[in-house]
Amino acid sequence: MTTDEQWLINTAAQHEKDAVSYEKAAFFAALQTFVAKQAERREQLEAEIDGRSWNHEQW
Repeated sequence: MTTDEQWLINTAAQHEKDAVSYEKAAFFAALQTFVAKQAERREQLEAEIDGRSWNHEQW
């Protein structure tokens, strides 16, 4: 997870705690989940690209 992604998750968590309505709190909770899942998927894709580039049978 990059520092930007971690910052966004931490900021969303703080906004979730400070939210005055359920809708806003739910939005920030969903944002945290979304960013974490996107970070995980990005890391998986980076690893796949790295693995394919080193696999001489797929060149």
